[in-house]
Amino acid sequence: MHYYIVFSESAQGVAIIYTHFMPILYLQGPMLYFYVSGTLKDRFEFGWKKLIHFLPFLIAFISVFDYYFKPWSFKIALANKIITSPNVIYTIANFHIGNQFINLPARTISLIVYGLFSFALLIKYTIRNKTYKTQTLVQSKTITWLYFITINVVISGISYLLMIIKFMNERMHTRAQINEMSMNYISAFSFFLIPISILILPSVLYGLPILDKTKIKIHVPKNNILKKSKLNPTEKEENNEMKALTIVMLNYLKTEKPFVDPKFSLDDLAKQLDVPKHHLYYCLNSVLDIKFTTLRTQMRVEYAKEVLLSDSLKRVSMEGIWPKTGFSSRTNFFVTFKEVTGYTPLEFIKIITKQ
Repeated sequence: MHYYIVFSESAQGVAIIYTHFMPILYLQGPMLYFYVSGTLKDRFEFGWKKLIHFLPFLIAFISVFDYYFKPWSFKIALANKIITSPNVIYTIANFHIGNQFINLPARTISLIVYGLFSFALLIKYTIRNKTYKTQTLVQSKTITWLYFITINVVISGISYLLMIIKFMNERMHTRAQINEMSMNYISAFSFFLIPISILILPSVLYGLPILDKTKIKIHVPKNNILKKSKLNPTEKEENNEMKALTIVMLNYLKTEKPFVDPKFSLDDLAKQLDVPKHHLYYCLNSVLDIKFTTLRTQMRVEYAKEVLLSDSLKRVSMEGIWPKTGFSSRTNFFVTFKEVTGYTPLEFIKIITKQ
């Protein structure tokens, strides 16, 4: 928002961005802390004590509450003044929209403090877990990512705070003076690296899957029906607990066949297995190296093959196969079946019968 206000020449844009979203900036620090803490614990528990983290946001919101009801013409006029000269902030108190001399540094200091607390959590976690170097590739990437994002936020926050101090001390009168400050670009570059890193390494979003072993025992069948299956987990990830969950997941799909529901989704599977959704993401992407939709389609086609070759076909017409196996329509069934097997259902029956 800061960079839009500084660089934009649009009065309408500045009028929308300026102050309206200012209280939300107080949530950056708490959200970072919650994200780091929740990732390290593999769960997020929101208790009433955590409400204290939202007090700065509430105070800031109350301080600018009156501004939300100001006429649009007033906001446009103020935006034009900011575009013409940023030193209008020195008289901003006269507009009764909060004390910017408090809000500007306060929200930045808050972000830095939360960043340092998050960094301390990571240091504590690293020291406590002596097996850090033996973690799986995804887990190592996630820990590195948490350090990266925390350090970047702190660097960005410090750069922005130095810029604010210089702005206030030197009483800059033009936007060009602000744009020339090196801290401006250091702060922007640090924040810019975060979304770029996610695009390069999306696996960091899986977190640190910590499995409740009791849930594996609940769902594991006596005999692993996947021993002869083509869908056995690969050796892509050395994480025995997640491999165990992968086998549980595949066994469950094979035996219970929840995919016969056309609306069956990954959310449904997570609820049925009583495990977090991101654990299943980990199993699919890091262990099996397959998308959920692809696995679901394979399961449906395999089940369709079983039905086609069983006595059930004598009792159910070809038209009755696709709703029985989870396909949304007759066309979807025939097209998908041929894409996976290379044959239409009738061709498949003829080939198998000749053999």
